[in-house]
Amino acid sequence: MQKSNERAVTSFLLKYGTYVIFLTVVVIMLLISDKFRTLSNMVNILLQNSTLGVMAMGMTLVIITGGIDLSAGAIMSCAACVGAVLIVDHGWNQWLGILVIIAISTAFGVINGFSVAYLRMPAFLVTLATQSVGRGLALVISQGHTYRKFSDVIIYIGTASILGIPVLIWLMLIIMALGYVLLHRTIYGRQVFATGGNAEAALVSGINTRLVEMSTYVIMGLICGIAAIMTVGRIGSYWTALGTGIEFDVIAGVVIGGTSLAGGKGNMAGTLVGVLLMGVISNALNLLGVDAYWQDVAKGCVIFLAVAIDALRNRYARAD
Repeated sequence: MQKSNERAVTSFLLKYGTYVIFLTVVVIMLLISDKFRTLSNMVNILLQNSTLGVMAMGMTLVIITGGIDLSAGAIMSCAACVGAVLIVDHGWNQWLGILVIIAISTAFGVINGFSVAYLRMPAFLVTLATQSVGRGLALVISQGHTYRKFSDVIIYIGTASILGIPVLIWLMLIIMALGYVLLHRTIYGRQVFATGGNAEAALVSGINTRLVEMSTYVIMGLICGIAAIMTVGRIGSYWTALGTGIEFDVIAGVVIGGTSLAGGKGNMAGTLVGVLLMGVISNALNLLGVDAYWQDVAKGCVIFLAVAIDALRNRYARAD
């Protein structure tokens, strides 16, 4: 009986541990910090992590299929760079410039997806290669210059509010909601889970696993374009280091939220909580005056813990 209870507790913690940790951190900070309790700080946490939340939607789909995308930040930078040059230097119509940003980022997603799904190249190496290509192209095209004076539409997306809530937060919530419906309420979502859980069985059941796998990278590419517009709009400028390392924060948030790196398991609600948990921890460290270098150490520990929990979760699932 006792052993059964221990297994039940372990199963609960592995499944809902992220939610428990998130609530614990929030409650502790509410008790010890007056600044944390303010509405402006809560909005600031959501605002600062809106781009991560948007990108985590696409990354969740990729990881559930058993893949990974290390090129997300570079795709953001390259697409935003081309858009910046066309809009700022060449005076292109702002809407056309936005479409170019989306088109370029989606094209990267198509390359990643086709290479992984149809050429059977390792996702880690493919996306590492496109990461280098994206960063290199951004440097070549921009020559290291910083671009400002963007179009009204991009600035509006990054700075305006609707009903008192920043547009960026609305975008994050809408895209996460769409991701939830896509993953948990559609046939496509079930195909994504099936492809990541057991590709051979999914193929036998009539699922075009290669197309499903490729589609997740295409969606990720599209999302990177949206994230690029959001980031440039919020900052009001483009620089070649845009998005550097952001893919690791995104992956960490997704894994912390319960998506397995082994594929086949995950949920969009958990991803949102995982991203917000990282945001709350970062905000708490800032409010507590922790040195920036130690914040990097703390972030690394959180990522390590996320991978460790994922390994334990998979081991426990196999034991059952």
